[in-house]
Amino acid sequence: MVSIMKNSKYLLPNSIIATLTLILLAVCITAGVPARLEARVYLELDSPNLRRIPIAVAPLQPLCGSQEDEKSALIGRKILIDDLEFSTFFELLDDTSSYLEEPKSCNLSQGSFDFRNWSLIGAELLIKTGYSLSGEKLVVEFRLYDTLAGKMIVGKRYRGRTKNIRLLFHKFANQVVESITGLPGEFTSKIAFCGRLGDEPAQELYSCDYDGHERRQITRNKSINISPAWSQDANKLVYTSYRRNNPDLYLIDFMKGKESLLSKRPGINAAAAWSADDRHLALMQRYENHSEISIIKAGSGETLRRLTQSSANQASPCWSPDNNEIAFVSDRSGTPQIYITTTQGGRWRRLTTKESYNANPDWPAHNDKIVFTSKIDGIFQICTIKPDGTNHHQLTFSRTNCEVPGWSPNGRHIIFTKKVNGIQQLMVMDEKGRNLKQLTFDKVDKKNPSWSANR
Repeated sequence: MVSIMKNSKYLLPNSIIATLTLILLAVCITAGVPARLEARVYLELDSPNLRRIPIAVAPLQPLCGSQEDEKSALIGRKILIDDLEFSTFFELLDDTSSYLEEPKSCNLSQGSFDFRNWSLIGAELLIKTGYSLSGEKLVVEFRLYDTLAGKMIVGKRYRGRTKNIRLLFHKFANQVVESITGLPGEFTSKIAFCGRLGDEPAQELYSCDYDGHERRQITRNKSINISPAWSQDANKLVYTSYRRNNPDLYLIDFMKGKESLLSKRPGINAAAAWSADDRHLALMQRYENHSEISIIKAGSGETLRRLTQSSANQASPCWSPDNNEIAFVSDRSGTPQIYITTTQGGRWRRLTTKESYNANPDWPAHNDKIVFTSKIDGIFQICTIKPDGTNHHQLTFSRTNCEVPGWSPNGRHIIFTKKVNGIQQLMVMDEKGRNLKQLTFDKVDKKNPSWSANR
């Protein structure tokens, strides 16, 4: 085992352990009002005509007795607005010139303001936020209100450091999404990816926040590193490295600050995917003169079974949310296609039938669509399909390759890479191929993005 300390060649992305175990404290605001009231269905997520619910984000106010910090107030409000806009669930009423309420009171509690000032401008939901700064210490109090019912939906208080302001506001944005939709948010998640700068021979691992901010370098082994994959609890990352002149599988445990060599079978040990319970990994390994799918124990690397038996090549496994099936890529039909088998192996069925090249499947926990790449008219595009082979949809219609898609934690967004001005960048879109957004703009070529759960 290799220790990963602060000044080691491996860095913990965004000070994960310190941030989550030492800095952040979240408690419900009670004050005689329950944090959650009677259940109300705000959005029917399965509706074919899903509407965006109008929400206003009041300007941040210093808590009573606190000094004003205009810069922090503007930054915090923008983070909230950007998060909620990204979610696609809300219509942001963020133009403060349309607000009827004067931002004077330091009191956020129900009864200290008039709900009619907000419902009259069309806001069905309202976020009020107060903050207190003391040196590097930051306290933020949030309230989410239903303006039509005149009730608080949820209230939270977070404590941290000013350098973690983004995390504090992302935490509450997650709470807003979950309170309104029942789905987890995406805003404290991380994206891991492979990166290479210019003509450098090394390809290292990096991570960034869901919105492209806070890029961190994870590995510094000056080798070729590929196919990172987050564990379901977002505390571990597996990847393949050529540092020992063989594509071996490594595991980084961020909570323990350790890295271990997990699988060193001669030949390929790559494209690992975690089971839903984080106990096992499916990956491609070399058997005879081709690659097959194996299942190994995530803790020890011990091989449990060889899942596939074919003279063709198998690759890119991913687990079903119930842990009963695995989708994978095989060229047994002559060209790469996606197949599904049980986790015990044996019987299999072909999933994709359109186009001659389909690969890189990802199977989410929160919807019933597998995302994958398909080569259409010579260009890789992003498509989705249901596990029963129905509802095949092409989501991108790009003139350049869109590659290696992956789902966000709640299955509402898809991450992938696309070349922009000669550099592979991270791109994101919603599950229907809309709201396309470029996340990164630097000069690092990016590959194989993997989106973690919330931390």
